[in-house]
Amino acid sequence: MADYYSYLWSTTWPSLIVLFLIFAMVLSRLVWKLVNTWRNARDVWGFLLLTMKVSIWIGVLGVYTELFLFSQPDWFDKPGIIQGSVQGKAFDSGSSSYSVDIRSGAQQMQFYVDFFVYEKVKVDDQVELMYLPTRREVIRCELLGSLL
Repeated sequence: MADYYSYLWSTTWPSLIVLFLIFAMVLSRLVWKLVNTWRNARDVWGFLLLTMKVSIWIGVLGVYTELFLFSQPDWFDKPGIIQGSVQGKAFDSGSSSYSVDIRSGAQQMQFYVDFFVYEKVKVDDQVELMYLPTRREVIRCELLGSLL
């Protein structure tokens, strides 16, 4: 599990830091407005205005959080683990991505790997992969055996 979240952190840290900064800025501003309203405008209209501002900012935070979860859905999924044999390897020059096809029982799936994994595995090797369930990027590849 640590491999999974460290990989996610390494690929999404700029987005997460910006999201945390937005949260910190908005929440500190809301606390400041609450303190000022409590000190200066202790009437119904002051608290009504504060309630409207809080609801607007909660909506803004919700939109930013939803955008992050839409672009990075793997944060709330469990890592996928599959054992099987390598059925094929491919390089897509258009997107510069490496992929391997893994057969596990009757199921065959395609996963995206880095160059080192692509070079390490051969067709008909038995492997165990830990991967991101949505993006199908391999986090860890363990070579279990080879038929050659």
